Formats: sequence, structure tokens, C-alpha cells
Amino acid sequence: MSRRGVGVAFCFLATFLYILPNLLAAIITSGSAQFETYIFLLKKNIVQQFNEITVLTLVVGLIYLLWAEISEFRKKK
Repeated sequence: MSRRGVGVAFCFLATFLYILPNLLAAIITSGSAQFETYIFLLKKNIVQQFNEITVLTLVVGLIYLLWAEISEFRKKK
């Protein structure tokens, strides 16, 4: 896989990780009409843990994309 492909894959993974906590909360609370379950998930601070991983994944993806573009620019010279 090329560097561009890896960079794009990391960016898509970051997008998925950004959406995942809200998706999980919606799935868990959809089976029950209890609002307390959603409040419990918010108190556990699940979103903060995913945000750190998401930012790291996005930075790695952008580094791969920049690396691919710089190496392509150097090849043309």
C-alpha cells in the first residue's frame, strides 16, 4: 500500500473513531427508554478517551499524506 493509501486509511479511521462514542451511546440507549443509561455513559467520560486516540490517528494520517506529497515533489525535480 502506498503512503497516500495509508494516510487516507488513517484519516478514515479517525473519522470512524470520532463518530463511535455517539454511535455506541445511541445503540445502548435505543433498547431502553432509560435516560439514566445515557447519563451514566457521559459520566464515565468515554468521549475524552476516544478524542485523544482520534487526534493521534488524524495526525498520523496527515503526516503520511504530507510525506507522500513531499516525496512525489522531490521525484519530479
